[in-house]
Amino acid sequence: MSLTDDHFARKIAAQSKAWEETSDAPKKERSHEAAAPKMGICDKCKKEALLRSYRFRETSVSNGAASFGTVTKHLCEDCAPKSRAQKDAEVPKLNNKQIRNLMRSAKKGLL
Repeated sequence: MSLTDDHFARKIAAQSKAWEETSDAPKKERSHEAAAPKMGICDKCKKEALLRSYRFRETSVSNGAASFGTVTKHLCEDCAPKSRAQKDAEVPKLNNKQIRNLMRSAKKGLL
């Protein structure tokens, strides 16, 4: 065995020993509830209301270098991003002409 093989063997043995010691420790129970809204000023509309914290990915470029990171913004209920379920629930109103065109295309098998 070379020196590097011996080094890695010792490293793996130390890691497995540490894993055995920590794996038996009881896990902390965490609640998966959303944080309660707090009063404050919304970062988007600047109105005072009940706010929740949302995390967004942000990219900024300065002096030719780009930086990536996550930013926490406090938003009110009106400015908060909508979930896909809420977006899907909002069905747009169609007038009679649009409904007729949809039915005609469905009959022809285009939909």
